[in-house]
Amino acid sequence: MARRRLSDDWTIELPSDFDADLRAPDGRALLAEVITTPPARAPEALLDEILQDVHGSPEQKWREAGTDAYEVRYASWYSQDGRWGLYAFTIRRGSYVQLAALTDDPADRDWALAAWRSLRYSATPAPKAQLRPA
Repeated sequence: MARRRLSDDWTIELPSDFDADLRAPDGRALLAEVITTPPARAPEALLDEILQDVHGSPEQKWREAGTDAYEVRYASWYSQDGRWGLYAFTIRRGSYVQLAALTDDPADRDWALAAWRSLRYSATPAPKAQLRPA
């Protein structure tokens, strides 16, 4: 397993056979997008808004607390056009990750859940002001 950077602030843990495009030789793939939101936007309110447009009847769904009190998570698992996918959101104030873990094998559900749950946020420190000589 290796932790991969999705952005300056977000990482995910994946098996070592995943390439730089987040694809494995067996056909599993991840699509991930990090989206910036206004810092004043509450994660729960944003999730409620997102949930208005998700698949209405997935095989399974999860709504979970995140890695701390500032994060919420939602995922749904279903088949579309013969391909299985976990479609997930991990939301914090200021940004969220929209993740799709895709596979041909429904037995890969636990892999998809583990990948989603491995998402971690670590705020990038603000750059220090550069002092100029007088």
